[in-house]
Formats: sequence, C-alpha cells, structure tokens
Amino acid sequence: DFDFARADYRILIALREDYLAHLEGVKGIMPSITQNRMRLARMTGAQALSAVVEPGGRLVSQEVAESIVRFVAGGSELGNAEIEPSLLSLVCRELNTVRLAQGRSEISADLLAGSRDTILSEFYERTLADQPAGVRRVIEDELLTESGYRESLAEERVSKALAAVGAAPDTLATLVNRRLLRIEERLDMRRVELTHDVLCSVVLSSRDMRHEREARDEAQHRLAEQQQREAATHRALLRARMVASVCAVLMLVAVASAVFGWVNLRRARAAEGQAQTSRQDAEKLVAFLIEDFYAELKPTGRLDTLGKLAHTTVAYYDGLPKELITPQTQINRAMAVIREGEAQNGRGDVDAADKSFGQAQAVFEKLQASGNHSEAVTLGLATALLDQGQTFLGGGRGSPDQLVRAADLLRPLAYAPDASRQVRQTYTDILNFLSHAQPLEIGVATCAEARKILVGLGALDLSDLNAAAAYADMADSEARHLLGLGRIDEAQKLEQEVYDLAEKILVQRPSDLRSLSDRYFAADLLSRLARRRHDDAAAADYATKAAQAGEDSVRFNPADLNSWGFWSLGKAQIADLQLDRGEVAHALATMRETMALAQDKRRPSSLGPVLWFRWLPLSSLQAQTGDKAAAEQSAQAFARDLGELVARFKPEDPRRLLFANAEQRTRSRLQLIEGEPQAAFTSATAAMNSVKDIEVAAADVNGTRAKDNILRSNLQTASEAAIRLGRYAQAEPLARQRLAVPADPTSDADPLDEASKAQSVLAHAVAKQDRGDEARTILQPALTHYRKEQQASAHDTFFRRDFAYALYVNALAQPAGQAQRDADLAEAATLVDGASEEVKKLAGMRELVDWIAAARASTGG
Repeated sequence: DFDFARADYRILIALREDYLAHLEGVKGIMPSITQNRMRLARMTGAQALSAVVEPGGRLVSQEVAESIVRFVAGGSELGNAEIEPSLLSLVCRELNTVRLAQGRSEISADLLAGSRDTILSEFYERTLADQPAGVRRVIEDELLTESGYRESLAEERVSKALAAVGAAPDTLATLVNRRLLRIEERLDMRRVELTHDVLCSVVLSSRDMRHEREARDEAQHRLAEQQQREAATHRALLRARMVASVCAVLMLVAVASAVFGWVNLRRARAAEGQAQTSRQDAEKLVAFLIEDFYAELKPTGRLDTLGKLAHTTVAYYDGLPKELITPQTQINRAMAVIREGEAQNGRGDVDAADKSFGQAQAVFEKLQASGNHSEAVTLGLATALLDQGQTFLGGGRGSPDQLVRAADLLRPLAYAPDASRQVRQTYTDILNFLSHAQPLEIGVATCAEARKILVGLGALDLSDLNAAAAYADMADSEARHLLGLGRIDEAQKLEQEVYDLAEKILVQRPSDLRSLSDRYFAADLLSRLARRRHDDAAAADYATKAAQAGEDSVRFNPADLNSWGFWSLGKAQIADLQLDRGEVAHALATMRETMALAQDKRRPSSLGPVLWFRWLPLSSLQAQTGDKAAAEQSAQAFARDLGELVARFKPEDPRRLLFANAEQRTRSRLQLIEGEPQAAFTSATAAMNSVKDIEVAAADVNGTRAKDNILRSNLQTASEAAIRLGRYAQAEPLARQRLAVPADPTSDADPLDEASKAQSVLAHAVAKQDRGDEARTILQPALTHYRKEQQASAHDTFFRRDFAYALYVNALAQPAGQAQRDADLAEAATLVDGASEEVKKLAGMRELVDWIAAARASTGG
C-alpha cells in the first residue's frame, strides 16, 4: 500500500522544493519574487485531482479524491476550481493521519465528512498559536466581511493594523508563509486576503465565538460594576439609618430633659431657677435638632424619620404651659411645623402639608406684626412661603406670588455683609423656583445671580456640599431656560457641568438626595439634547443613566414622591427612544414596566399623581397596534389617576374644570386611531368647546399651560378627523386655531416639530380645496425644517412619518402633471419604507402608506 505519511505527497513537495530552490537562486536579481512570500501557483481542478489520485494509489478512490478537491476548492466544480496546493497538501496529510490512527485501509467519504472542519480549524489555530491576540482580531474583523466573505485590503493598511495590535514587523510575511494569507497585485496595488474561501467558515466561527466571549466578559464587567455601586449604596443607606437612630436617641434625651425640667418646676417652686435653666437647655437642644441636625440629616432623605422628629417636637411644645411660651418658643415650634409639613408634602399628603405651612406662616406673620423682625422670624416666614410656592412647579397649590414675597423678604438679609449661610442658601433656593415663573431671559439672569452667591459659599471647590448640590440644581434650571431660548450649545455645556458636579458630590456623599436629583435632571436633559441632535447612542446612554438615578433616589428616599417621578420619567425616556428606533414591542414593554411602579410596596402613597400622564402615550401606542382592549384599560387608568391629581388642587383652581373632560379627550384620540373619525370629531369638538369658556387668570401659569395643552390636543384631533371625513372647509379653521395656540414653555422638544405638524394638516385641508399655491406656501416652513433635520441625520420613527406626510401633502398641492408631484410621492414612499417592520404595522403608518400609494396610482407613478 502507498503510505501517505512516508510519501508526504512527493509530487507536491517536489514542486514546492523546486520552486523554493528557484526563488533562492534568483532572489538576488528578482526581489519582487521573494516579496511575493514564496507562494506556490494555484492548481486547476484537474491538476489537483491528479496530485491526489496518482500518489494515493488504492488509498483513495476517484470519487473521494474528487470530493477532497471540491472541498479544498470551496465547493466549486472541478472544471472551474482553483486550488491552493498548500491547503490540498494540508487536507490530504491530515486525512491520512486520521486514517492511520483509526486503522483504516483507505480514505473514505465518511472520513472526509467527519474530519474536514477539524482539519481547517486546527490549521487556523496552529497558525495563530504563537501570535498576539490582536492578530486574530485583525484577521477576523478586517479580512472577513460581516456576512462572512473574504475581504481584500491594501497591504499597507493590514501592516498598520497588525503593528497597532503589537504584532512583530514580520507577522504578515509569517502568515503568508504559513498559507493563511496571500498577497496579490491588483491594479498596481498589493492587496492581502485569506488564502481561500474555504477558510471563511473557520474564521467566521472563530470570530463569532470571540465576540460571544467578549460580550460575556463585558457583561460580567458591567455586573461587577453594578454590584460595586449597589454595595456603596447599601453602605450609604446603613450610614443614613445610623444617623436616623442617633436622631431618635437625641430626641428622646431632649424630651426627657424637658419633662424633667417641667416636673421639677411644678414640684418645687424653690428650684424654679434651676428648672427654668433646664427647660431652656432642653429647648436649645430641641432647636438644634429641628434646625442644625435637621439640615445635616435632610440630604440623606430620611423624610419619614425627619417627619417623626418634627411631630414629636411639636407635641413637646404643645405640652408646655402657657406661662412658659416665649417668642423663641413660638419660633422653634413654627419651624418644627414647617419641617413636619415638608415630610407630609413629600409623601403626598398635600392637605396636611398645606395646613402645616399655613399654620407656621400665620405664627411668623403675627410675630412680625408685633415688631419682631429678627433674622429667625424673617427666615422662618420666607421658608414657609418657599415650601408653599415651590409646589406650583409640579402643578400643586402654590403660586409664584408666594416665591416673589419670599425673595423680597430675604434679599436684604442675603446681601448683608454678615449674612448667614442659611439665609443665603435659602434665598438661592427661592430664586431657583422663582426663575421657572419668569420670562426666560429674566429666568436666566435670576439663575446666574443665585449661582454667583453659591460660588461664594464654596459650591465649586466642594468645601460646602450643600451649596454645591444647590449650585447644580440651579445650573440645571438655567440650562432649561437657555434651551427654551434656543441657545442649545450653552444649555448643553451648562448641563454637562451639572452632571459632572453631581457625580463629584456623590463620590463624597453617596446618599445626597439633592445630588441624586441633580444627576437625574442632568442625564434627562442631556438625553433629550442628544435626541434633538439625532445622536442615538448618547441619547440612550443618558436615558439609562436618568432612569438609574431615579431608581437610586427611590432606594435612598422611598418616602418622597418626587423620587418616584424621576424613576418613571427616566424609564419613559427609554421607551420613547425605543419607539424612535422602531422597536415597538420593546417600547410597549418598557411603558408597562413604568406603570407597574404603582404596585411597588415601597411607595409612600398612590403614584397616580405621578404616573397619570404616562397612560396617554401607552394607550395611543396600544391603539396603534390594534389592541383596543388594552388601549381602553389604559384610558380608564388615565382618568382614575388624573382624578387623584385633581383632588389635590384647591377648590377654586380652574384646572378642576379644565380636566373634567380629560377622559373624553383621550377617547377621541383613540377613536381617530381606530378608524372612527366621526366619533372622534364629535368628542373632540365637544371637549374643545367646553374648555374654551373656562376662564383662567393670566398670572395662573399652571392653569394657562393646562388650557393651552388641552386646546391644542383637541384641535389636532378635530382637524385630522375632519380631513378623514372629507370636510376640508371645517378642518381648515381648526388647523389654524391649532397653529395659534402657544407652544408649551415647559417642553424640552423642538417647538418647530409641533409647528411643522400643524402646518402639514392645515396645508392638507387647503390643498383639498383646490388652493394649491396657498397650500405650498403654508407648507414651506415645515419642509424647510424637515430638510434641515434630514441633513442633520434625522432618521427616527416620528421624523419619517411627519416628513413623509408633509411630502404627501406637498404632492397634493402640485398642479396636475408636475414632475415635482411624482418626486414628492416617491420620496415619501422611501421614507416610510425605511421604517422598521413593527412601525409599518402601526395604524397611522399604514394609513399614510395607503394615501401615498393611492396618490401615486392616480398619476401612474
């Protein structure tokens, strides 16, 4: 028998040795040959078959030999095959080794089938065994396409890539000599590629395994980081609890001392002086607990503990006999009432909080009326007004007038040469909330004033962490005002400073609630700014950080509803971005996760007043996907949670009337989505007419904003429903009214987006009344906006839908036979066709596709 191991393919080796000898002899005069890395010429299929069959004798049949050659040729037929001799030699040698190991007399087809993948895999691993890991990455990532085909790259580029990963200078030559790579001259350029297509599957498999391994390692790394953060959070929480325990002990000591002094006073008049001194010392201790110690404990977020401390203090003062009540006692008690009110407000008990703040305010005003204008009284009154007034920002019962009065009270004290830190920081807190009730330019100036004061307190050098947290909070407000003014770059820079400062504070004080809030605010706005720049990666990253910051706030301070609001808004931002990317199922899942927070057992009270408005996008998306039952349930949940919010308003608040028909407004939108334009038009028109007659004072910021938002939404539904009903003369004035409603000043969205959508609807109604020139004029600003966004890489779901609709309307407005009409319709079709498959199934997108198709059919386009 012919022994493959001894013969070792005499023909192939002879060819190789002759060729190498020839190269060695002429390399001095033909360097270009040696630069070709001593590569044997390729064989034809017939030559390769002969090389296998003739030396092989009885060890290999004609049929198996043909299979071997086709395998090395990557599946090509023999007539078209190009064979690398080195690979053929490798495969034959390995097959013979396996034959000998198994004691077989010949190489059979099943031996080839069971060994060919192993042969190439082992060849690939042996070739790279002594090379740095980076060499494998270069080969797999650069010389193989994503779909698994050979990639040909310039030799210079490959050499640079290998050098960049730390490979030796002769690595490329080594890999060529080992027959893994080859170099060919193409158009006077030397290009590198894998030796043969047959190696692609092996390299692809190795790359997939490496990517899985790297992804797994990255996941484990992120998990380790998360575990470290959770451990830090847990340690901080333990410290907070320890502080709370100390607080409780000190409170008991204070109460015991007071009781002891009072009992002694009654038992022994002779010891009256000593008892008086004891009572005064106890009161000083209580005052320390309710102010200084409270200020130290507050950043940890233990509102429940702080509330109990304040309640116990109030009870102590209420138990004192009238003859022991002094002005200082009244001041201390009123401050304790304020602290109790803050805890009540944080857990959502707005009625009790409103009562507490009002009671404290009355005490301080009475003291002022009696001639007491001390710093303690002025600061106490300003604090009561601040706690009431700031609630206007979240739609509560407060008003900007209370903040204006508080600022006027503290301004002289804050700018006095000997102003206390507490006065100056409280004054900046007032300015923070007040800035949101001012025109944007004035709001920016107000924030700048406050930031300057806080810098003087040590905010930026972190010598005063409370001032630093207040500075970050103030800078966030200023950034939002700048965004409203269109000064986006300034807003971006300032908000990044907020995020970085919050991170620095949290390194030193991980449980600092205000900094946790600042980190949420900064991540939230940075995500929205990135979204406006169409930077998907940055938007998603910051949205995730915002949700995490909100969750951290809840973990540290579950008694505060604001923390739950941060968490829910962060998750909602993630859902919005998922929908932007066309991930409808993921967006629905995230929305449902957000609403499930209402069942979390840690919540201090119902989350209805926090989550109510998140039901609207959920019900709308459910209707878009055709899930009418789920959309109806979400609409009912919206009405229920909104009812909880409305119950917190003052009886005279006009929003009670404005929100009375909110459920009807929601249902009208669902009816439009679900293909019931007549019902939608009737509902939206009725809701709109009832809202128009409700009077709202011009100074009522919340009422005015609510009325405008409700009107805008109903006008949108009514005008779009009228168009679907073919009532274009009715749709036109409704669309014009929608355009006239002021933009929401609290929205971080680009106001041009809403204006452009309204212009498209108006132009649609006008074009359908055969006023094409006027329709095109109306639509021009919208098209300009969309073109600009397109140049800035806009590609999200809503952009595609809105731009395609505008193009469709522009086509309708073109005179018959105009080429522009066909171009607009073609571009609109391309936009919607680029949306994800999930988005294409949404009701609104399907309707738009049908409109475009019908318009193209009518013109033969």
